[in-house]
Amino acid sequence: MSKENVELRNQERTNLYCAMLENDLINKKQYLNAFIALREKRAAKIDEYLTYENLIETIEGPAWYVELKAYSEKSPLDYDSVLKKYAQQLINKYESTSSIRSSCYSSGLCMCLLLEELSPGWMESFFDREDTLYDLLKQQSGDDIEDSMADVKISPETEEVVNFALEKRMKAFEEFNEQAGIHLYIEGKMTTKSFDPMNIIPLEDKLLHKSFIKVRMNNEDFLIQQPVIAHVDHGIQNINKLHLIVGNEPFETNDSLTIDGVGEIKGRYKKQENIWHVLI
Repeated sequence: MSKENVELRNQERTNLYCAMLENDLINKKQYLNAFIALREKRAAKIDEYLTYENLIETIEGPAWYVELKAYSEKSPLDYDSVLKKYAQQLINKYESTSSIRSSCYSSGLCMCLLLEELSPGWMESFFDREDTLYDLLKQQSGDDIEDSMADVKISPETEEVVNFALEKRMKAFEEFNEQAGIHLYIEGKMTTKSFDPMNIIPLEDKLLHKSFIKVRMNNEDFLIQQPVIAHVDHGIQNINKLHLIVGNEPFETNDSLTIDGVGEIKGRYKKQENIWHVLI
C-alpha cells in the first residue's frame, strides 16, 4: 500500500489497457514496453508481493479469458463492447487498489488477449510450462524498454486512492468490533492451516478472515466458520492472537473453555465483563 507502488501500479495498468485496445502494432508495442518497464521497477522494490500478483494473474487470467470468449459468443453485444466491459476493471484505480487479488483477474485477462495477438497459439503449451503470463508477454516486448528508475511523482489521485483503500479496510475492522456478542481472545502460538483467500482483509499486522479459518493450536486443528481477526507475526501463517465474537457464553472447566462453533480449547482463561481471554 505504499503510495509509490500504487502510483506505479496504476500507471502500469493504464498502459496494459491501452496496449490491449490499440490497433496500430507499433503503438501497441510502445504501450507494452511501458507496462513492462513499470512492472520491472515495481519488481525491484516489492519482490515477493509482485510474485503473488504474477501468479494470481496466471491462474485467474486464463479463466476470465475463457469466460470472455464464451460470453462474446452468446452476447448480443459486439466483441469490442464485450472487451471494454471486461477491461473496465483494469482501469478502476479505486477498486484495483482496494482489492489486489481480484484486480489481478483483469490484468491476467488482458495479458491473455495480448498474447493471442502477438503470439497466436500461446495457450497450446501454456499448461506444460512454468512461465507466468507476464513471463510470456515479456518475451514479446522489444529491446527499447526505457530505464524507468527515476523518482516517482505521486499524483493527487493516488493520494486519494490510497486513503480510500485504507479507510475501506479500517471500516471493515470497525464493523467487526461493533458486532453484538461476547469478545473472545485466544492468545499463544498458532498456525494457519487453511483460509479463504477471496475473503480476507489485511490491515497492519492483522488479517480479517471474513468467511473461515482453520488453525492449529495445542496440536489440534480447529475450523472457525465465522469472521475472525488473526494477529500475525512474520508471515500469514504465524498467529499470536485470534479475536472472534460469539453469541453464547463459553462453557468452563478447570483447564479449558468450550466455545460454540470452535470446540474445546485447553488453556488458562479469565473473564472481564463481556470479554474472555484464553492463553493456550
